[in-house]
Amino acid sequence: MKRTPFDLLVIFLAIIPLHLASPETLPSVSPTKCHEQEWSALLEFKQSLFHPELETGPLYGDPSKLKSWKVEDGDCCSWEGVECDEGTGYVTGLDLSQSCLSGPINSKASLFRLAHLQSLNLAINDFNYSQIPSAIGDLVELTSLNLSASYFAVPDAVANLSSLISLGLLSCNLQGTFPTTISELPRQQLLNLGDNPELSGHLPEFHLHNPMKSLSLWTTNFSGSLPTSLGNLAFLSKFDISQSNLSRNIPSSIGNLTQLIMLNFQDNKLSGEIPSSVGKLVQLSYLYLGMNLLSGEIPNSLIKLTNLTSLDLHGNQLTGQIPTEITGLTRLAHLDLSFNKLTGPITESISNLESLDILDLQSNNLNGILQLDVILKLQRLDMLQLSSNEFSSIIEPDMNTSLSNLSALGLASSNLSKLPIFLSSQSGLRWLDLSQNSIYGPTPLWFFNVHMSQLQFLNFSRNLITSFTAFKWQNLEIVDLKYNDIQGLLPIPPKSIECYLVSNNKLSGEISPEMCQLSSIRMLDFSKNKLSGIIPLCLDVSDNQLQGSLPRGLANCSNLEFLNFEHNQIVDTFPSWMGSLSYLNVLILRSNRFHGAVGKLEACHHLPYEYFDIWSAMKVHDAYDDGAYYYQYYFSYSYSPFPDDQGNYGYSMTIINKGILMEYERIFRYLNMIDLSSNNFIGEIPNSVGSLTELRMLNLSNNALTGSIPLSLANLTELESLDLSSNKLSGMIPPALARLSFLAFFNVSDNHLSGPIPQTNQFATFENNSYGGNLGLCEVPLTKKCGNPVEVPPAPPSGASAEELDWKIILMGFGSGLVIGMVMGLNTTSKIEHRFLRFYRGWQRRRKHQIRFV
Repeated sequence: MKRTPFDLLVIFLAIIPLHLASPETLPSVSPTKCHEQEWSALLEFKQSLFHPELETGPLYGDPSKLKSWKVEDGDCCSWEGVECDEGTGYVTGLDLSQSCLSGPINSKASLFRLAHLQSLNLAINDFNYSQIPSAIGDLVELTSLNLSASYFAVPDAVANLSSLISLGLLSCNLQGTFPTTISELPRQQLLNLGDNPELSGHLPEFHLHNPMKSLSLWTTNFSGSLPTSLGNLAFLSKFDISQSNLSRNIPSSIGNLTQLIMLNFQDNKLSGEIPSSVGKLVQLSYLYLGMNLLSGEIPNSLIKLTNLTSLDLHGNQLTGQIPTEITGLTRLAHLDLSFNKLTGPITESISNLESLDILDLQSNNLNGILQLDVILKLQRLDMLQLSSNEFSSIIEPDMNTSLSNLSALGLASSNLSKLPIFLSSQSGLRWLDLSQNSIYGPTPLWFFNVHMSQLQFLNFSRNLITSFTAFKWQNLEIVDLKYNDIQGLLPIPPKSIECYLVSNNKLSGEISPEMCQLSSIRMLDFSKNKLSGIIPLCLDVSDNQLQGSLPRGLANCSNLEFLNFEHNQIVDTFPSWMGSLSYLNVLILRSNRFHGAVGKLEACHHLPYEYFDIWSAMKVHDAYDDGAYYYQYYFSYSYSPFPDDQGNYGYSMTIINKGILMEYERIFRYLNMIDLSSNNFIGEIPNSVGSLTELRMLNLSNNALTGSIPLSLANLTELESLDLSSNKLSGMIPPALARLSFLAFFNVSDNHLSGPIPQTNQFATFENNSYGGNLGLCEVPLTKKCGNPVEVPPAPPSGASAEELDWKIILMGFGSGLVIGMVMGLNTTSKIEHRFLRFYRGWQRRRKHQIRFV
């Protein structure tokens, strides 16, 4: 279940008052006026922190609450947000949530003169990451404290509030280690630390008769194991520690928490089997154990959870068959067993789950006959995901079977040989995936007449479709027809399209100028086809037979990050207008007929060396570099079949990296690269290239570059691959290049270099072929020792054939708001793409990068 922090905060704020008082005991307006010292303390607090000029809205609040606090009104008990004791007139409750408060609070703040305060709510304000003042411990009668989303830090001072029943610190940017003494307060019933990802800690030992009722620690860095004493939380109704760092087994004592309504351990590192004692949690309505390392079979004891409405076990290592007993949980509305290792058929009794609106069984090893006619009896289904299993055949329902609620259907890798005829009656579909099947021949005419007016996502990639002639659905945002046998002219998608992928087909002819009218396009891939003619002025291309010069209109795409024109027949000088693309991270011009100087010459059509300085995106460390972030196009729907309510299409490619043909299912954002190889560039390598300090790959091979290797390349400390081969470079290999500790591939072969080869660090790992064709070079790994000069031979004749590559991908776009872009290419094979991978588990080290795949 996906929740936003704000949604949970609203729920949290709504629940707290119910913990404090029943409707019968809520105070009415007191006839007793408040005490003068408290009246003045409140006005002083307002004056010190109230900023009504702040922008209003859900993050900043409504200033009207504090505007009601006026000097001339001496009865603070009548002010909005203030509650007083009827008998004594003392202020006992203060709700200043979303009240446009801003600035730090220290221990001398007048707020702490309200000695009788029992409830304090300062949520959704901005206290400038100041520490929670120690004086809060002086409010000894405080039972409820809510500081959520108020930019406070370090909660140690709260540990002295022994009367505290409810504590909310949601989304406070808390850091460091959470003191266990706070979670051990003797009267505490509610603790919410959710959405504090930098807050570490561990669960304490819980004493017998612990009064805790709601424990929310989701999206924190709590680690360690679940203690056996967890079973002492006999009053607990909500337990959420999802998206944290817990490990080891779930203790069997979990079965003692018989009051639990919601249990969420999703996205941790919990291992072992699901304990059968979970079956004792008979009040449970929501059970989320997805994205862990749980193994074994699904316990039959789950049949006892007759109140269960949501069961999510996805992304584990569960084996065996889906227990038939689960189909007795007739209140289930959400069943997600995807991305496990489950086997066997889908039982016919699945049709008993009449309340089911989400059924996700994708990416398992389910086999046998897929009885769609049985599954589609579930009339409330909204989302059905059965992709990537091992079904031998499919029994379709009648043509007239219609599910009025069905909006998402996934049958990728399901052994289909034709389009299922029941689609003709599914008018409500918005998301349809039939990729990676064996659907062959022309797309039938009936499909183009289907009244799916709401269709937004269509994926027919990796089939054997030979024609696709029309688009009838005007709300389409994404169409993926990659890896088919589609022939003829390029189909024109509706103007609503944002992502249009038709690479690796047999499309021919010219690209229609109508493509320039796609005002919403963000990602376009025509690569690996037989398109010909002149490049339309609005587009960017690769791997076709397109000619002409580069379209100058790309200069208007000021946010362009990834640009690929590789392997065409483009004849042009290096475009000077490209210097305006300051966000450029990847530039591919390989295997064309570009010519002219790379360095600073008097010619007017070249790339002045200053432009390397302008490409700031290749110079600045990107925060995305520290995680599994990819170049990709995101899309979202009011309902999405993806677990995080976001879908994405990552850019894939095949490239020669470090001298090896490598396939990238996705392109990491840190992979900054420049590839100008296999053209006719002349001149010297500019020193300014050394300013691109985040560059990972630089390939200038197969050109006619002269001069020496710049010393400034030693500044490229992140460089992993450097290819300068097949040029006319002279001089020595700069010894300073030995400082490039990440350099895994180095090739300067077929130049006119001379002198000793560096002998330290990475250079001790490079083979002879890194230096061949430079008879003036000496020392290991070559057999020639320095001190025996040999005449350097003349440069090889120009016009050598360009190396044949299989480079696939991306990107361009229209308008200055485009962040990524587009590409068009020609013939490749790749591994089966896992389009809908759910929270891929674990951490993987890549040198100094610790990457989390999501």
